[in-house]
Amino acid sequence: MISPKGSKESFHIRDSFKKMTFSQKIDYIIAYYKFPVITAIIAAAVLISTAVERANRKQPVIYTAFANVGVGETLLEHFSDEYLVFAGKTSKEGVVLYRDLYISDDSSSENHQYAYASKLKVLGAISSRKLDLVLMNKEAYDLFSSSGFLCNLDDLLKQDTKLHSKLSDLIISNTVITEDNSIEYDLGEAEEYTAETIEMKNGLDVSAAPCLASAGFPDTVYLGVIENSPRKDEALSFIGYLFEPYP
Repeated sequence: MISPKGSKESFHIRDSFKKMTFSQKIDYIIAYYKFPVITAIIAAAVLISTAVERANRKQPVIYTAFANVGVGETLLEHFSDEYLVFAGKTSKEGVVLYRDLYISDDSSSENHQYAYASKLKVLGAISSRKLDLVLMNKEAYDLFSSSGFLCNLDDLLKQDTKLHSKLSDLIISNTVITEDNSIEYDLGEAEEYTAETIEMKNGLDVSAAPCLASAGFPDTVYLGVIENSPRKDEALSFIGYLFEPYP
């Protein structure tokens, strides 16, 4: 039987390759297989990098935002790594902090564009269920409340009777808009803005919390828990942590 031409060529190449020196073999591979080798190296590097990233990636236990409240590095450390130690978390767990958010509906403000960007960030985090707690000033608290973003804190704190008894006097009520004609009003289809509202105990005055009192905030600091948070138990733990003794 006569072997196909391709088989003779393959045999010739293999035979010639065996006779090459080591350096000649390297030059041959680089010259004829450079592209697939580079592609394979890149693919391997991507796979290794992805595997390392996944192995080192921390699982967030809670997502906390600071709206219209400036927080320094010391407090950030207290709210993240020190909280993880307090709560007995593992090295594979972490805290996500959204800082420097500016929440306002004042369209005449010079920070209007920054406020708009912060609003989009908040809406995205809430929509993806990646926001649990908010520390904020009165303006931000009013906006979070009226938008219906905050849960009933009185009901939530009752899940921990000792914590509720300790903090019940600090629970604040605010207005929640249940229905309005804002779209029609903005489009000029309604002459005046109207809204149906309720009062809800959805805020907590945390200004006296040891870690916050020591920071010397000039205005009242409020805490709210996001209504659609899937980590409300962790939020309760964090609230209790805020009122622990602070060095």
